[in-house]
Amino acid sequence: MFKNKGFLVALTVFVLLIALLTGCRATDDQMNEETDEEEQVEQEEPTMLEGEGIFVGQIDSQSVEIEIDDQTKVFALAEEARVDQFTDGSKVAFSYTDQEGRPLLHSVETLEDPDEQVLDNEGVYTGQSDSRSMEVEVDGQPKIFAMGSDVRVDDLPAGSIIAFTYKENGDKPLMLSLEVLEEPDEEADEDDPEYLELKGEGILEGPIDGQSVEIKRNRVFALGDHDLEDVEDGSKVAFTYTEEEERPVLDFIEVVDEPLAGEYIHGTFTGRADSHSVEIEYHRAYALGPGVSVEDIETGSKITFTYASSPYRPELISVDVQ
Repeated sequence: MFKNKGFLVALTVFVLLIALLTGCRATDDQMNEETDEEEQVEQEEPTMLEGEGIFVGQIDSQSVEIEIDDQTKVFALAEEARVDQFTDGSKVAFSYTDQEGRPLLHSVETLEDPDEQVLDNEGVYTGQSDSRSMEVEVDGQPKIFAMGSDVRVDDLPAGSIIAFTYKENGDKPLMLSLEVLEEPDEEADEDDPEYLELKGEGILEGPIDGQSVEIKRNRVFALGDHDLEDVEDGSKVAFTYTEEEERPVLDFIEVVDEPLAGEYIHGTFTGRADSHSVEIEYHRAYALGPGVSVEDIETGSKITFTYASSPYRPELISVDVQ
């Protein structure tokens, strides 16, 4: 009887010992798993990066644009990022993480000079230079402005007199707002002695904004007093011209390596048409006249068109696909 009792005690101790060892091992395994998970989370957490640039503006509620070293970059907004207080064109410092597809902006703070002023002026809107820039004639001189996120010119006719606010921003000031003071007459004035109704051919390059399109033309110009015997075919040129009924006449032409600032047209010298004229291939913006639409014409289509001369942009009267 005592032997059986001793055996039961020994068995009970053995079972308790096994249970204790098993529990300790499970606890160690659980701790090791938790440690591995923490290390994995630490390894996967992206590195926080820093940068400086110019706040261009919000694209939508989830993303913004910042200009860095003359290149515009799109950032997604993290939940903690707040950008409502920034004026377009503000100099900012920011932190972000690289994400697949689009970097994620976490924080932004201004580096704006408190003495920098918002300026105001008036001028004549002459058209968009590209999707983010516009040209305004100020004191008789054309000037290119970057467009802030609140500036819209899709329905603004070329030749409109505008009042605007802006900030100086290197070579291209940033327009913050504009107000239309006076719109031009909707139709060209046929009684104007400078009015000419002309015909042309070219390739439709597509709309610039809601009121104008770009057309590529290869056109013959009378030389006037210019001598271009030494100009090679394919040379890049800047030029201005005056419309004439028979043939436009060059007022100015110069071979250039870089575009000239101002109201010059830039193109490619393609050769001599005869001893008194040359051919130049160039792109030109045309305002859409009343009732004229190119919505049904594909970009790249060869077109014929009629247009009227204008001090700002020639105005299309009709457009047909060849």
